Amino acid sequence: MVRATLTIGGIGVTFTGGATVVLAMRLPGMALFEGPASDGIVVHLDETLTVPSCSWQHTFNLDATGAKCRFGVGEDGCHYQVFGDGKVLRYDRRQPDRVACSTFDDPGLLRYVLWTAYGMAVLHRNAVPVHSSVVVCDGKAVMCLGESGTGKSTHTRLWCENIDGAFLLNDDSPIVRVEADGVYAYGSPWSGKTPCFRQERYPVAALLRIVQRPENTIERLGTIEAFTALQPSCPPALAHDEGFMDMTVGFISGVIGHVPVYRLGCLPDAAAARLSHSTIFNTRQ
Repeated sequence: MVRATLTIGGIGVTFTGGATVVLAMRLPGMALFEGPASDGIVVHLDETLTVPSCSWQHTFNLDATGAKCRFGVGEDGCHYQVFGDGKVLRYDRRQPDRVACSTFDDPGLLRYVLWTAYGMAVLHRNAVPVHSSVVVCDGKAVMCLGESGTGKSTHTRLWCENIDGAFLLNDDSPIVRVEADGVYAYGSPWSGKTPCFRQERYPVAALLRIVQRPENTIERLGTIEAFTALQPSCPPALAHDEGFMDMTVGFISGVIGHVPVYRLGCLPDAAAARLSHSTIFNTRQ
């Protein structure tokens, strides 16, 4: 039995299994999060899993590998995600800190599977891997949200280039947690095409929903618009199950209850970075 322990998003994570654990720890950025783990989740890899009759709720193709994926609830009450040629992830909400997975030998698919397993198992702890690019300034995190191609990474890069002291925390999937004293963004081993891996934690100052516009504008959103700005950036599988969705709603409510959410209509220029920075931090550039 191979065993690896990590801390991701302030939560202990243990991988157990065989060859897939070794492959997991070789993924870019993963070793940075290795260390003692307690009071956390366990991801059992290299399990022999079969899928019972399922109510399939969501089918999609994974961009990174082209694998066809299905998400559903089995007649045994467990949640199943099936990948490509029949590799399986199984999650039972009655054992919320444990996930079982088949053997995976494709690094790109394994990265996604571990992200999915982590996201399911930590949701009940008010933690979610949020699709976003995150920049840190003055000791606080600013999260840029938006569909792929809308300019999240461009906007955080413009902060880093034009705002003194700004730096990137994560460019794809930071872990966001609603904690007793506020909302925090953590670095993670999932950072998309930009290899930015930081084992760091910062309070969230604001969320920016990025929209491409012919001029730079910014407006603070009300509760309903703030909710709809954040929800699409949460893991899509969680939106296709009532229990997961209830917990996601609680998480989003906790975030927008503590953190302002803005819609930034912008050009890909330095003026857009200065506008969002001055609005959030009440300064002038």
